[in-house]
Amino acid sequence: MPEIFIARLRPEFARGERERCCHLFPVPLPGAVPRMLHAYCGQQITPGQAELLDGHRGMPCVTCISVVAARSARGEAARDRCLP
Repeated sequence: MPEIFIARLRPEFARGERERCCHLFPVPLPGAVPRMLHAYCGQQITPGQAELLDGHRGMPCVTCISVVAARSARGEAARDRCLP
């Protein structure tokens, strides 16, 4: 099971395509239902407003990619990378 998933704001909750970039999120712990999803860049999305993506689509969040890549290079676990 992957430790990271990709999601973006659903169209009806965005004020334009600019707000719909694809963010990287840590997969919640088993049995946990988060009130808010926290992307690696710090973006927060309510789970009901998130569109889960099955792969790379649309504009990626450059900050999310940079944070995950840098921390991965340091050998940190994916679950430890999320900003609370």
